[in-house]
Amino acid sequence: MNISNLNELLRTQILNEGSTLSVDFFTNELKKVKYGCAFFSNDIDELEKAIEQGAFVIVFEKDIQINHKDIFYLKSENLKQSLTNLLRFISEEKEFEFLYCQKIALNYAKAFFINVLTGDIFKDFKLLTNAKKNSLFCFDDKKYLIKFSVNLKELKKANFELLNQSSIFFTNLLCQNHYFKDLAFPYVYAEIFSSFVAFFKNERKELKFDAKKLDFFKIYFINENFEIVDFGKSSRAFIIVFDLFNFEFMSERLKDIKGFKTALNSLFCDFAYAKLSDLRLLKDFRYCLLQLENEEEFLKEFSQKQIQERSLFD
Repeated sequence: MNISNLNELLRTQILNEGSTLSVDFFTNELKKVKYGCAFFSNDIDELEKAIEQGAFVIVFEKDIQINHKDIFYLKSENLKQSLTNLLRFISEEKEFEFLYCQKIALNYAKAFFINVLTGDIFKDFKLLTNAKKNSLFCFDDKKYLIKFSVNLKELKKANFELLNQSSIFFTNLLCQNHYFKDLAFPYVYAEIFSSFVAFFKNERKELKFDAKKLDFFKIYFINENFEIVDFGKSSRAFIIVFDLFNFEFMSERLKDIKGFKTALNSLFCDFAYAKLSDLRLLKDFRYCLLQLENEEEFLKEFSQKQIQERSLFD
């Protein structure tokens, strides 16, 4: 891009004119800086290192000293806004599509190979600038998405039929004249899954789904000794989610299932515990929903190998 056009797009002020007329690409990651790029940062040390690595243009918001006469120094009144202006231009040029959806649906976007934005312009800068033409992005904030495009698509409810074989562990359903069998997620997410299926079908896009990309929950089956076992070797299970939002969603929708309990390091649940080992006191349950930040601690506490190793030293 011609630097004079870039300056106009970013609405920046040229403090120093360099020796080149254009740049090849844009980045705000120091490790990605190479010869011929424009680098965006408010960190003075990073700006200096970027110049050393070959940046032709540096864009910043703070007051800094001009040390390199052959480099373009572009000063922004608001670096976030300058980045937004550039990303809007790139989004139009690459014909990106943006999908608005509810927060709970973001859990499934990755499994449908949709890029999920973060709402942080500095983090999303990398994702958008590196994306291929016609890429699809989603987020749960319309105001944020409109910064990149006014032509938003919206994820809507779809008709589907949940089949009787569905359970907490697997879901079977009919949607858009397609039969989906043994989907590896609880049936309470069937509505969200179906809304994505309908979106791809209505937009005539290729439908791809990979349940292994659903990383917001895990299910572990345990035996009577509270040891993790393979599926089918126990009728009891811990369902782990990694944030309170999904904990509340699941607990509300599974609360009427016989044998379902919730456990938190809090009083607002069926079983309050101070440490993971306290969960061994649970007796009357088939499914127990937990919210954990560290899955490794859970595995150390309940995996058979860890338990056997500890018993050798008891």
